[in-house]
Amino acid sequence: MPLLPLRYGRLWLALGAVMVAVMLYVCLIPDVPGPKFEGVDKIEHVLAWLVVSAWFASLVERRGFVRLAIALVVLGVGIEFAQAFMDIGRQGDWRDVVANSLGVAGGMLSVALGGDSWLARIERWLPAT
Repeated sequence: MPLLPLRYGRLWLALGAVMVAVMLYVCLIPDVPGPKFEGVDKIEHVLAWLVVSAWFASLVERRGFVRLAIALVVLGVGIEFAQAFMDIGRQGDWRDVVANSLGVAGGMLSVALGGDSWLARIERWLPAT
């Protein structure tokens, strides 16, 4: 996917990789005991994937949006399969895949409708080096 020519592009990409690593860790650690609130986890899924997809959509040129969205949805499906097949007290859930996909769509749409990469906007606010 072609990246936008951002001054701090490598930093933004590295921070995005850290976000994905944290998300993978949180999704693949054994289930934490404690109270569960029905439906709250779906909101968490939508928000997490919205942030991650908006982050990476702000790094790539628009012609790479479809491939990026597909890659993120495939990652979300892969996480659910991993949860289903690993004996860690978690379960894969098709509703999580739907929530993840809605988050990806929302993040991509927010950047597409925003007119400009929000990371590029941040770079314009930062002093030139």
